Amino acid sequence: MTNWRVAVETRGPDPAGRAVPQTVIGHAYDVDAGEAAHPITQGTYLVRADHEWTTGFLGWERCEECTKKIGRRPTN
Repeated sequence: MTNWRVAVETRGPDPAGRAVPQTVIGHAYDVDAGEAAHPITQGTYLVRADHEWTTGFLGWERCEECTKKIGRRPTN
């Protein structure tokens, strides 16, 4: 079973340690493989390991490309 978690794209770490804004788009990230569902063009991913792809969206928008590629349900 793939361990998909939510990751957000960021241009770098927030030096003030502020929380990620709720308007961020969430991407699917396989924490076991250390890979995202698709490559990004700039920045890095900040992996929210405590947020599962299927249930951990807390009002964030889900990436359309990730959703098309892996869906919204667990892959087991």
